[in-house]
Amino acid sequence: MWGDMLIDIEDVILQRIEQIEEDDEELETDYELIAPDNRGVITVTYDLLPIGAEFVESDVSWSREDAVEEYSFAADEGLYVAVIVPNEAFLSVKERLLRKGRINIDVFSYESLGILSTPMAG
Repeated sequence: MWGDMLIDIEDVILQRIEQIEEDDEELETDYELIAPDNRGVITVTYDLLPIGAEFVESDVSWSREDAVEEYSFAADEGLYVAVIVPNEAFLSVKERLLRKGRINIDVFSYESLGILSTPMAG
């Protein structure tokens, strides 16, 4: 039954934003939901300058073909890049990044950040 339910990715993003802003109140955050893939991107800015991008993936979006390219593009722009994935995707994503030589991109599982993933209402 759980396998068919989409994660409420906006809820995951809002939990993460709360953490970022609690850690450092000088940081500003904004986010974009990418609906068809059920994923999102959090942009972190300091003093109006973008300093980080956190890609929040769901159980359906983390395995996209172009995911690593997307993370790499942000990292190549000089941003701090983190990828936040469901617990069961953690090792696969970490492995994919290592295979492509992207050791400058952090990967976190929802669990490691203390984020609860709730199924989407509906």
